[in-house]
Amino acid sequence: MAFNIAGLLRKLGALFARFPHEAGVRPDSFDGLSEAGLAHSASGLLTAQSVTDKFYFLLFGALSQQLKARGVARSELIVVRSVNGAIGAGPLAEMKRSGLVAWLVMRPWIRAYVRVFDAVAYRCATWQHPVADLLDYVESRRTWLNFQGQARREQPSLKINGIEVADLVICSYLRFKPQAQFDFHDPFVRRLIWQALRDVRQAEAYFDAKKPSWYLTSYTTYLEHGIPTRVALKHGVKVWSFGNLNRFGKCLSISDPYQTLDYSSFRTTFEALSEQASRLEDARVLLERRLSGCIDAATSYMRQSAYGNDTVPLPSNLNGSVVIFLHDFYDSPHVYPDLIFSDFWQWICFTIDGLRRANATFFLKPHPNQISLSDAALGELCKTYPGLHLLPAAASNVQLAQAGIVCGITAYGTVAHELAYLGIPSICCARHPHHSFGFSRTATTRAEYRAKLAAYRENTLSVDELKRQALMFYYMHNLYGDDDAVALRTAFVNFWRSCNNSDTLGPNDESTRTILQNFEYLARLPAFGRFVDGMVANALQ
Repeated sequence: MAFNIAGLLRKLGALFARFPHEAGVRPDSFDGLSEAGLAHSASGLLTAQSVTDKFYFLLFGALSQQLKARGVARSELIVVRSVNGAIGAGPLAEMKRSGLVAWLVMRPWIRAYVRVFDAVAYRCATWQHPVADLLDYVESRRTWLNFQGQARREQPSLKINGIEVADLVICSYLRFKPQAQFDFHDPFVRRLIWQALRDVRQAEAYFDAKKPSWYLTSYTTYLEHGIPTRVALKHGVKVWSFGNLNRFGKCLSISDPYQTLDYSSFRTTFEALSEQASRLEDARVLLERRLSGCIDAATSYMRQSAYGNDTVPLPSNLNGSVVIFLHDFYDSPHVYPDLIFSDFWQWICFTIDGLRRANATFFLKPHPNQISLSDAALGELCKTYPGLHLLPAAASNVQLAQAGIVCGITAYGTVAHELAYLGIPSICCARHPHHSFGFSRTATTRAEYRAKLAAYRENTLSVDELKRQALMFYYMHNLYGDDDAVALRTAFVNFWRSCNNSDTLGPNDESTRTILQNFEYLARLPAFGRFVDGMVANALQ
C-alpha cells in the first residue's frame, strides 16, 4: 500500500510541477539555437501537434524557432490528448480522458513550450462546447450503426465531413480498448466515433478560420494524429510528418496522408541511377550486418534483433514449409494504405484457413518485439486453431532459410526483403514497402490473396535476382539521398535513439546531456537550416 501511495503522490506531483519530469523538456533547451540575421521573407502561422514526448517537444520547438527566425508571425499548439489519455474502456479510463485531466497533464508541457509557441489552438478533450458535444454524441449512435453494416467489407469506409476516419477508428480501438480483434458492435467503437466527430468539428473550424501555412505532426495513425492531419490537408495546409526514421520529414498530400514513405518509385528510381554495382555493394555490407544481429536505422524501433540468435533449436520438418511472420496484434495495421483486412487477427485467420486449404505445412513465428498483450492473443489464436506449429520468437530468420523454407508470409513487414536476400520469396498484402519489387507477391484483394496462398510454391525469380532486388530495396530505403538528406537522417536517428534508449530514459544529468547533445547537433546542422528554408519555399508554392 505504501508503494501505491508513493506512486500516486508522484503522479499528483507531476500534474502540478512547473515542467514535466523528462530530460530536456524545458524552455531553456532552445537557448542559442535561433539564427539571428536571417531574411524575414516568410510570414504566416505555424501550427503543431502537442504530444507528451520529449523527442517531439524538442524537434517541433526547434522547427518553430527556426521558422520564427525566418519571419513566421505566430505559432500555436493543438493539444491532441483525448482517447489516447488512457488504456481501457472503464470509468477510470474515461476520467483520465476527460478535459480536466487533459488540461492538468498538459499544463507543464505548455509552460515548457513558452519560448517557441505562442498559444494553444484548441484541445481535443475539452468541456468548452457542451451543446455541440451533446449533438455529436447523439449523431455518434447513428454513425456507429451505419458503420456496423460494413463489417464484411475488405476496406470499410467511414467519412465525417468528407474525412475518412475508418482506419483511424480501427487502429485506435486496437490500441486503446485494447483488443486484438476489431469489433464493429462494441460500444467502445461508438465512443471513438464520438471523439472523431468532435475532433473533425474542431479541426474544421480551426483550419478553415486560421489557415496556417504549416502543420507539424508526429504520426498520422490513430484519431489524435490522423484527423488534424487530414483536415489540414483538406484546407490546403502544408502538413509535415516526422514519424518515419528513414527520412527526415515528409510533406504529405491528400492522396498520400501517411507518415510512411511512398515506395512506389523505389525500383524505377534505382534502375535510373549510375554506379549501381557500388551502390548494391554498400547495401550488401549493411544488410549483412543486420543479418548478423545488428540493429540499423530501419529497425531502430526494435528492442531486439530478429537475427540475434542463430542457435535456437528448430523443428526438423521445416524443409519445404511456409513461415507466417506475425505482427504485433495491437500495433497500427493501417500505417500503410490499402490493407485488405481490418486488423492482424483477421489477416492471420484468413491466412491460416488459406494455407490449410492448400495442404501446406506452415509455421507461425511471433514478432520478436511484440507487447505482452500479443502473447495472450497468440494463446487465444492457438485455442481457435488447435494444432498450430509455433517457432521460437528468438529464432534467426537466417536459420529458417537454411532449414529450407520455401515462402514467407507477412502483411507488410521488413522481413520480406530480408528473406529475398536469403533466396526466399514472400506473399504480402497492402501497399507495403516492397510492392514495386518482384520478390514479394502482393495481393490487392482477398480473392487474390487466397489464390497466392494456394500457389505458395510459385516463384518466377532466380535466387540471384531475389538477392539483387533485395539489395536494391535496401539501398533505396536506407542509403538513398543527397548529402543533406543523409546527414539529417543520421542525426535524426541518433537523436531518436537517445530519447528512446532504455539507458537514457531517466531524468538524471547524464541522460539529459546525451539527449541535448544529440538534439543540438541535429538542430545546428546546416542541413537542418536548409530543410527549414525548403519548408518556407514549399509553403509559398
